[in-house]
Amino acid sequence: MAEAMVSVLLEQLASITRKQIEEEVSLVVNVDQEVENLIFHLNAVKAVLQDAEERQVHEANVRNWLHNLEDVSYGINDVLDEWNTEILKHQFEKQEKEAFTKRKFLF
Repeated sequence: MAEAMVSVLLEQLASITRKQIEEEVSLVVNVDQEVENLIFHLNAVKAVLQDAEERQVHEANVRNWLHNLEDVSYGINDVLDEWNTEILKHQFEKQEKEAFTKRKFLF
């Protein structure tokens, strides 16, 4: 389960990076570098999780760790959703501004 959450987080990070590149939105200085760093670390976590998923059957502390990690993953997922929402909001506001400017020049 936790491994699946990490995969979802990786997909969301990739999606956010693509959107940022497409729209040239700079919400945070050096965001591309930060996203690449997160992707690198999440891939490392994913490898550890594969082992932990097998060990949780016999080890309660591993099972608890995975449960806590799952909670953290949901929190990260929420932050990424908020980030994605802000990107979309910025895109919408930009389009509205451009549409207003075009209408202004037409009349």
